[in-house]
Amino acid sequence: MSQPQVYEGTLDEITLHYGKELNGLRLKVVVEESAGATNGIAPPFYETATSEEWTHALQEWAAGHDTATVPLSDAATDRESIYEGRGE
Repeated sequence: MSQPQVYEGTLDEITLHYGKELNGLRLKVVVEESAGATNGIAPPFYETATSEEWTHALQEWAAGHDTATVPLSDAATDRESIYEGRGE
């Protein structure tokens, strides 16, 4: 029995380079994750962001809100009005 041919790389790289050559062949796929590999998926912002990036993101988020909106009054947000009617 002959030694199987080994095609190494990401699936995209292999199909781009060997696409037509692989037509009709029986394939066996071995998935290996190398240390630090992200498989094309970036880690979440909260895992990698520096304090400066958090500050910038918060400022951008705040700047995206309509400043013409009237904030709620203190009376509208005090404990008694939030829990009005409870415990009676």
